Amino acid sequence: MAENTEPRTFNPEGVPLPHPTYNHVCIMPLIPGSVDLITLAGLTGIDESSSSNPKTVPEQAPIAYKMIKTCLAAAGATPRDIVQVRHYIVKETGDPEVDKLDVVERGWGDAWIEFMDREAKGHRPPDTVVGVASLATKDILYECEVWAVVRK
Repeated sequence: MAENTEPRTFNPEGVPLPHPTYNHVCIMPLIPGSVDLITLAGLTGIDESSSSNPKTVPEQAPIAYKMIKTCLAAAGATPRDIVQVRHYIVKETGDPEVDKLDVVERGWGDAWIEFMDREAKGHRPPDTVVGVASLATKDILYECEVWAVVRK
């Protein structure tokens, strides 16, 4: 019987459901039965169903990383399997003290290093940091998107 070579998408338990236009996780067999590419939608530290969301990047980032770990685990991966990262940071937050800082200095980096040291033995995959005008909702100041490769 031939293996399915189509992408499979889903939303793992423990992560707030996204907008109905997408799923959080996609598993794409690169070499069916042997190697999978796992892509995650951008994850944030915001739960749209909650009324008490964190208001700063340093508060939002660790929550996003926890959700990344959950999504990766649901796909059979770990943070050590990450091969590409994109960090999106809102440039103008309305806080002049924060807005004068470059986006790479907004407090997410230390949390990322701590997360990767703890969960991926210090693995440092390539990343891109992008300052953006806005993200999906006005409360979201930080979003992180990752790709991983898993050998079965």
